[in-house]
Amino acid sequence: MKSYTDIDGNFVEQFQTTAFDARLWELYLYGYFREEAFIIERPNPAPDFLLQSGTQKIFIEAVTVNPSPGDPIPGPIVGMPNLRGSEEKEELLSSKMPIKFGSTLYSKLSRKNKYWELPHVKGFPFVFAIADFHENQSMVWSSSALYKYLYGVSHDFYYDESGELIISPLKIETHEFNGKIIPSGFFFQPDAENVSAILTSSSGTISKFNRMGFLAGFGRDEVIKIIYFGERHDHDPNASLPLKFVIDISEDEYTENWADGISMFHNPNAIHPIDEELFPQIAHHKFVNGQIVSSIPDFFPHSSMTIVLSQEASKK
Repeated sequence: MKSYTDIDGNFVEQFQTTAFDARLWELYLYGYFREEAFIIERPNPAPDFLLQSGTQKIFIEAVTVNPSPGDPIPGPIVGMPNLRGSEEKEELLSSKMPIKFGSTLYSKLSRKNKYWELPHVKGFPFVFAIADFHENQSMVWSSSALYKYLYGVSHDFYYDESGELIISPLKIETHEFNGKIIPSGFFFQPDAENVSAILTSSSGTISKFNRMGFLAGFGRDEVIKIIYFGERHDHDPNASLPLKFVIDISEDEYTENWADGISMFHNPNAIHPIDEELFPQIAHHKFVNGQIVSSIPDFFPHSSMTIVLSQEASKK
């Protein structure tokens, strides 16, 4: 935060009042961009970030998925979180969540002052960085809805007689929820060719800052224990489900990067494609011959939670 430029002069006010999630997401992105050794500028008035590496420039606009009327209002979690059941999640991942991501991205795409037409942006790659904060713990389960909306496909799988995993893409035409219908396939909408990629993560939360701060030495003199657990990518090509992980970061030999858990979905129709080597630590997803092809780091958390325990309190 010491080197973060507050171009609007209201970061602290919004961080402490009405826009905590959005400002935290921006700060998280800033931490990651620094980790990748980009030269970072804050264009005024928009977009949020200009990244430079050598002669290459990339512009980033940070956006968040926020509560809509009828959504549970996010707030402090008392006791264990109330997580949604698997059947309910599957239904929401094909209906409500693509619409939530779609409404946010499409409103940015169709704004009057197009980002890519700004004089300082024109001719360079432009990216939306999006995170879901529409309800408590929603980022734990909602991320897979994004690729369905971006590419207009889902995936079916089965094991053949020899036990080999077979994956088949399924075309999605529309998404519908409570009477609202939107077309699928953001990257195939008019003007979307001006968006080079979509950057996302389910890890841009206060839990990430707690872990990174602890690993950097903050709070080491306090009697606390931090447990990090969730599901990570299984690199076995025949695996259809992620692996579970549980890490006690206060005891285990453990390191973590800001990049962990970040994905970049590349636009197959982009006017200005992005070289994935500029973002070497994250997962990259491309649409090739009607199917998503991914390059994923060794450790990649799909979803996770963090518990911070007071060891003094546990002794009483």
